[in-house]
Amino acid sequence: MNKVNMGEKYDKRITLRLNEKQYDFIIGVSEILGVSPSDYLRMVVNSGMVTMQKAEDNTKGTVGTHENVKANSNDIV
Repeated sequence: MNKVNMGEKYDKRITLRLNEKQYDFIIGVSEILGVSPSDYLRMVVNSGMVTMQKAEDNTKGTVGTHENVKANSNDIV
């Protein structure tokens, strides 16, 4: 699990308190993936960042809701 960070420097720290089930989950998943708990949590954060960026990219230049969601008053059901 000793990996060298080849990207940006990790210079910010967060302290997180977990209950036993949460802790066991983080440890279990990180062991399955073969990464440290910190690396796994970074993966989760990065995944969330990508998801948010995609959501922002999909809404740029639009007004209101997605056009496929809008009802057409001319449609007869």
